Amino acid sequence: MENSYRLRELSERIGATVCGNGERTVEGLSELNDCAPDRLSFIESRKLARGLPENIAVVADEKNFPDGRDGLKVKSFRAAMAALLAIFEPRYAPPVGISGSAFVDPGAIVAPSAYVGPNCTVCAGARIGSGVRLIANVYVGPDVEIGDDSVVEPMAVLQRRTKVGARCLIHSCAVLGADGFGIIPGGPDGENVKVPQIGRVLIGDDVEIGAGTCIDRATIAATVVQSGTKMDNQVQIGHNCHVGKSCIIASQSGVAGSTTIEDGVVMGARSGLNGHIKVARGTQIAGMGIVMKSTKPGQILSGHPATDHMEDFRFKASLRRVPDLLKRLKKLEEVAAHEPPHAEKRD
Repeated sequence: MENSYRLRELSERIGATVCGNGERTVEGLSELNDCAPDRLSFIESRKLARGLPENIAVVADEKNFPDGRDGLKVKSFRAAMAALLAIFEPRYAPPVGISGSAFVDPGAIVAPSAYVGPNCTVCAGARIGSGVRLIANVYVGPDVEIGDDSVVEPMAVLQRRTKVGARCLIHSCAVLGADGFGIIPGGPDGENVKVPQIGRVLIGDDVEIGAGTCIDRATIAATVVQSGTKMDNQVQIGHNCHVGKSCIIASQSGVAGSTTIEDGVVMGARSGLNGHIKVARGTQIAGMGIVMKSTKPGQILSGHPATDHMEDFRFKASLRRVPDLLKRLKKLEEVAAHEPPHAEKRD
């Protein structure tokens, strides 16, 4: 049976401990509100397991695994979830070849094992690696390179001289290599002056770029995103930026031009970075945090402007007390207004 595994097989693949009947077969995964005996259900706490039928197999970490059930006991619940989702992901035979409605310039090089889907455009000088899949309506500009086994989803745009590494995933409507926003305000005649952006974008291996995300090309050299970095939807990376390895940048975050982000930085949703600063290795920025100056390694920041997270938390907690303090102050002023003036002291 396709996508059918014994619990013992799954335990060996994800490094889990089998509980109950290791020969029990499961055919997929399920949510708690839609569980079935032939599927595994994820349990984050013992409380969630109380309402489940006894014949449901579960996945839970060591402290939350319910007694007397079949399933997999794991050390890291989230890591096990990721591994099992990858195992049960629907498999489709990867397409190969060039669609009849695609345009591939004779000066482009497309590996025989690659796929160029319907209405895609591949311009002169482009190099499409082995196992690459351009799903549909993808634009690949002049001299673009796409590394082996990368996937570019529908309507993504890779502008001229962009280079994408191996095993990358570029989601729909992402734009890599658009003209950087170089503007000199109020030129000699009072008009804004556009600065040509002649650089490129370089993307490392195993990078994921979310839907609608834009990474602008550099003024002269390159805007860089290093290997292992993951970006959510609608992220903006300005020109001349350098994003390090294994960073995580959540939805609607923005990075102004010429900013350096070192390895392992995490940016929460709708956070932002000022231009021309360095965000040090391992910095974590809470959602909607705005970083205006360079950081130190491992800092946890929040607020606008961003400061130490606990300091920001205490400040905001104090602000919540202001209405009550104002009421108390008003009462004190009223009492003071009705008290007779103090007699002057005599020698």
